[in-house]
Amino acid sequence: MQTKQGFTLIELLVVVLIIGILAAVAMPQYEKAVLKSRMSSMWPILKSLKTAQESFFLANGTYTDDLNVLDITVPKGDLRSNSAVGQEDYNNGTCLDNLYGTTQDKWVVAGGIGKDCDSGATNGCLIKLWLDHSTRPGEIECEGTHPKCAELCRTFDFVTD
Repeated sequence: MQTKQGFTLIELLVVVLIIGILAAVAMPQYEKAVLKSRMSSMWPILKSLKTAQESFFLANGTYTDDLNVLDITVPKGDLRSNSAVGQEDYNNGTCLDNLYGTTQDKWVVAGGIGKDCDSGATNGCLIKLWLDHSTRPGEIECEGTHPKCAELCRTFDFVTD
């Protein structure tokens, strides 16, 4: 009598189907966790940048768009770095913009996930911290065009527009 060795095609297909179902359930949760991690990494930088801007304002009576004159060291962007105008884009998909607006009444620090924070984080999600001497002092705002942005903003308990 011959003994059976190996798996039948049906058994292999069932295993592949089960793995596919598990992957389909796990991938959205994984993507959400990655986005949350990236946003979380920007939060301390934004708070430090806001504090440095407020200190600069107390000393000089105005905010600055030059990161080089502030009392903090912001990590240089590996995709785009223009510290003189406060813009940094990083390889991990995060971005930072020292200013979000052209006049002092709109001064805000912004950062999050996506490309080009200064243009609203293309297909991303942006956290905005309004500076104390702006039109919306101390407010925190979260917005973006990424499909998971609203859910991500709720996770952080930020206001969404």
